[in-house]
Amino acid sequence: MIVVLDSNVWLSELGLRSGAAAAVRFFLNQSNAQVAVPEVVQLEVRHNLTNRLSTHAKEIRDNYRQLLTAFGKLREIVLPTEEEIQAKVEELFASLGVQQQQIPFSLESARSALFKAIQKAPPCDKSQEFKDAVIWADCVALLAIDEVVLVTNDKAFYRDRAYEKGLAPNLHDEAKNLPHPIRILPSLSDLLEVIQAPIPLEQEQLQEAIFEAFGESINGTLARTGFSLGARQDVTYKLFATENPSELFLEFSIAIACSDSREEGRTNALLSLNGDGLYSPTNRTFANLRNFGEHLAWLNANGEPQETRNHYLYANGIVIGHREVTYDARHALPANER
Repeated sequence: MIVVLDSNVWLSELGLRSGAAAAVRFFLNQSNAQVAVPEVVQLEVRHNLTNRLSTHAKEIRDNYRQLLTAFGKLREIVLPTEEEIQAKVEELFASLGVQQQQIPFSLESARSALFKAIQKAPPCDKSQEFKDAVIWADCVALLAIDEVVLVTNDKAFYRDRAYEKGLAPNLHDEAKNLPHPIRILPSLSDLLEVIQAPIPLEQEQLQEAIFEAFGESINGTLARTGFSLGARQDVTYKLFATENPSELFLEFSIAIACSDSREEGRTNALLSLNGDGLYSPTNRTFANLRNFGEHLAWLNANGEPQETRNHYLYANGIVIGHREVTYDARHALPANER
């Protein structure tokens, strides 16, 4: 599968750095799909996104000066320079984390686009959208290689300018006899519905990773209370897409039955473990696991509820001066919740 994203998608998702875009990049990476980037799209996105980010920075500086005038003294703000903004925009294309195919602006695409503009045929029926026609010509050329999915909210590509009706008739006719099919979708959320797939995660492997990281503490809790570990009763977890399309953020909860090794008539003992970490579906490995504590509950010989807890504290560190704030793109993958 080759996915072509129109400029409006790149811009609305801030260079594919939004939460939904993180999920799309993850599933594209998992399925070995490609993202084709027409040169006309890259040029428009580079220009408009640079201007947009520069405008944001200028507005913050202007507003800061007004606040400084009113208050007389404020903490200094640190904003990116024009050079840093330009470098970041270039980095957005280079750091997608999925297979890419660059589509140079070609004479063939230009000629096809010009004919549509002259004939006022979609996607040039309402205005002289030469760029859109070039994108379409690039998609048609890609159909000789693989299935293509065009993601655009530009209604000029759609029959009667309605998303639910699919491709405009002339575009459908142009593509229908080519080696591979083309599909058009209006948003990344629609693309996500098409490409998302079950994510393999073995419960036993998760439990083993937790005990490898925190077994000493867990076994210490059991030893102090006189219980021994039994069978796993329940595992729930939720996965989130991150900035890295090769790994997911994981929240987990595990409940394990325990038995009274002191034989004091204690029953219904259950050990609960909660935490989070990172998971690589490709390698099926876990990293940076955190344990938020062990909770062991049971009934004593008289049927009275008893419990003990062991807590972990995770500090983010002490910061002197400006604190650096990091953006975490986390998008829940509900279809894979267990």
